[in-house]
Amino acid sequence: MPNTRHRAGLTTRLAPRLPRRLAWLMAPGVVVFVAYTNRQALATAVQLMGRAAFWWLIPAALAIAGVYLCRAAVYGIPLTVLGYSFTRSFLWATALVATSIHQLIPSGGVSGYAFLTFALNQRGVPGGKASLIALIDTLSNAAAVATLLLGSLVYLAIVGVLDAGRLSLALVPGAALVGLAAWLYVLQRDRRRLSAVVLGAASRLANSLGRRWSEEPIRGFLDEYYAGKDIIRRTPGAFCRMLGLQYLAVGCDAAALYMAFLALGQSPQAWVVLLGFVVSTATLAVVAVPGGGGSFELAMSVFFSRHGIDPAAAIAAAILYRVVAFWIPALVSLVVLARLRHRKRAVWPSPRRPKAGAR
Repeated sequence: MPNTRHRAGLTTRLAPRLPRRLAWLMAPGVVVFVAYTNRQALATAVQLMGRAAFWWLIPAALAIAGVYLCRAAVYGIPLTVLGYSFTRSFLWATALVATSIHQLIPSGGVSGYAFLTFALNQRGVPGGKASLIALIDTLSNAAAVATLLLGSLVYLAIVGVLDAGRLSLALVPGAALVGLAAWLYVLQRDRRRLSAVVLGAASRLANSLGRRWSEEPIRGFLDEYYAGKDIIRRTPGAFCRMLGLQYLAVGCDAAALYMAFLALGQSPQAWVVLLGFVVSTATLAVVAVPGGGGSFELAMSVFFSRHGIDPAAAIAAAILYRVVAFWIPALVSLVVLARLRHRKRAVWPSPRRPKAGAR
């Protein structure tokens, strides 16, 4: 009987993980199947990359560095509003690692959110306020990508460039991002609702582990969160500035992708490159597979090949961009992460730090 109960409990714990593991296998399987069926175009893409003007990847790498500078500036806005001073190099390094973790560990953005909260908390920002900063960053990023995607697709449908069938399919990733951002926003607006959700989740986790935890640290965390929210609420322009920086980060990413095309001797229209990047990014957010599992490159290649770009050139550009924008930063983030562990003080209260009850 004990062995039976043990096996039953193990089955219960593994059951929720099975669909996720199947999805992790399915997405790369689809990519491999598509790559095999288009092996001739893939082989031509490899030849194109061999003849590429790789010096174009230098400004592409600088554009990607600009992406992380924008995201670091996004973190700095709520930190400043909350009354903290900081070193910009720490925020840049944190943006690099958080973004890499977000892409390497598929969790709907939770992994990057958790690392940002942890990094800020380790440098002296209370947990609740660190979580608030991470939440605002998540909301501003989702809002920027979703509005760019939805706005671009609706415009293209109006001018007749995109037919209704493709529009409805392409709207799915953007709608998913909007839904996630809306759910997070609505949940945290009501303190009682958020408290019930957080405390309920903590209770279920404690029960599953056979432990008992005090609610006081969680309630203290929520107190810090809403104290910080009260301060930021009195600075309505802060979120608009964060949103503007998120748009600028997307522009830097799209510029890096355009330079990958230039390296291959291609010069597609700028709006095609921007829209292709946004659609691929939204697809990556929906397909929860480690590192994208090739889904980003697949979505980007399909999009560009259907907008007048040679399939081999589309594949080659997607791969070159992915190397510069993801794989190299992911490797660099390993070194940066090791340095962050031994970093000296990087965030501290400003002399005129605002108080939560100030009006």
